[in-house]
Amino acid sequence: MVALTIPDNLAAILASFTVYGLIHRYAAGPKPSPARLGAVTKATSTLHSTLTTVLAIYFLRRCSAQWARTDSVGPADPADPPLGKASGLRPGGYPDDSKNPVLQTRSTLGNAITAIECGYLLQDIISLLREARLRHRLVQPASKPTLRSVLQHADTTLLFHHVSIALALVVLHYYILRDRDRGIYIIVQFLLMNSSTPILNLRWWLRTYHPQYKMLCIGSDIAFIAAFYMARVWLVGRIIRGYGTSHGYDSAWRVYLESMRLPCQLGTGALWIANTTWWALLVMSVVKRFPQEFASVRKAMGVVKR
Repeated sequence: MVALTIPDNLAAILASFTVYGLIHRYAAGPKPSPARLGAVTKATSTLHSTLTTVLAIYFLRRCSAQWARTDSVGPADPADPPLGKASGLRPGGYPDDSKNPVLQTRSTLGNAITAIECGYLLQDIISLLREARLRHRLVQPASKPTLRSVLQHADTTLLFHHVSIALALVVLHYYILRDRDRGIYIIVQFLLMNSSTPILNLRWWLRTYHPQYKMLCIGSDIAFIAAFYMARVWLVGRIIRGYGTSHGYDSAWRVYLESMRLPCQLGTGALWIANTTWWALLVMSVVKRFPQEFASVRKAMGVVKR
């Protein structure tokens, strides 16, 4: 009899997918409405983003503390081989990262965090499609749902976001299986973008179920603007600068122009531009809404005084 063994990272993805799926189905109930299913999806995303943010901070602090204690920078896990400091240049003028802990650190904990993220995203894609299918049934009860008709009722921007990141994480775990993974320290830093999601969902909850609390809604707008900027715009530059410090750079812009290879420049630049654009659109929409909402608040306060 042949024993079936599953690699640890694939087992973690499967466990994450299963646990989040069970939580979602139990909370939604046997026959949920699209509105309830959407609310449960957002609640699950709040739970997941809080969990991954805490785990990511723990992992990053653990790495930094270990590197600070030794001159020959070590890995995040004691079982992994020790690393040296980054130095020198590769052919083509790029920095030599063969011993750079920022890129060469390998960690089972870091891999597990990305596996949790991957499993959650795969499950959430199914939840979003299920919600869109329910909405299709409400609008066109006599029509047989197809993928195209279901997507017409889905948040395609969020779906594209989930699918693209999930595919990237699947590729990462393929490399982990082949023992060729690199850059887990930087990848986990990018997962800190999840830290803005709880405030996003709080903002949605207030505006959906308690729009009468204008000051709380305005406060959640301001908090989300700040959180989105720090977690999805400023963080990109901070990650680039953190990589550059291992080569003596003190500016994210210099690192981007002088030490990053073209694929990294294109990918990171596209991410920063997209996030900055979304942030600017968010700011404009909030500012546009402010006069009307402040007028409502002043009117309500006047009614109370009388």
